[in-house]
Amino acid sequence: MSVSPSELYRPCPILVINLAGSTVRWQKVSAALEAVGLTFERHEASDGRLLSATEIAQLAPWNPAAFFKPLSPGEVGCCLSHVSVAERIIREGWERTLVLEDDFLLADNFVARLKDLLAVPGPPADLIKIEGALRGGEKVAETPGGQQLYRHRRPPSRTAAQLWSLEGARKFLASAQPFLRPVDVHLKHWWEHDLEILYVRPSLVMDGDATGVTSTIGARPASGLVGALRRLRYKASFAFASQWHYLRRYGLVSWYRQLLG
Repeated sequence: MSVSPSELYRPCPILVINLAGSTVRWQKVSAALEAVGLTFERHEASDGRLLSATEIAQLAPWNPAAFFKPLSPGEVGCCLSHVSVAERIIREGWERTLVLEDDFLLADNFVARLKDLLAVPGPPADLIKIEGALRGGEKVAETPGGQQLYRHRRPPSRTAAQLWSLEGARKFLASAQPFLRPVDVHLKHWWEHDLEILYVRPSLVMDGDATGVTSTIGARPASGLVGALRRLRYKASFAFASQWHYLRRYGLVSWYRQLLG
């Protein structure tokens, strides 16, 4: 049941990243947010498909030591979109901002759970991922309403639903360019950007396109034997680095807890 525009409210600024021309997606997510009584804004996504090969090479020079394949135009556009969101957050001085991509489904009691999450005492984490689940993880906080916040050496993938702090947006923006990895992978290298990333259990948002069929990003898989070997090398390097940096930053006990979850 929808509410009237006069009844809409905003527990924090809410930005929805949406590509020009993706009207069906926009109508779907707009209806979902309006139905639960939220005020939100559309943030136009950058379309990487409109960039020239020269622009792609300048924005995202491929470094095999950083990632196992070059970024696709869609992935570069996604990076640009999240950079422009961070710039907006900093320009406006918003202390907490919910950033959504336009392919989500809201969990039950979304608004109450979001307000509860915003009520966690103390300084906010740089970034709280509210979509995506993991096995393992260390419980580090609990909301007044009983939601659980976890930390993991490998934060959940995807950037469909994220709650940024102002300081987190600053850290992200300072480290984002050049684009060496897709934006969600960039964030998983949290130690390189001094980011404190948490995630909430259970998730507040679910993937609205789990198949990836309607994705506008168009990521390219690694191809051939050489591509597969590069991918394996990257995964092994990331696994070692993320474990090591988690141990260094949070200590042996925390490292062990996040393994067990």
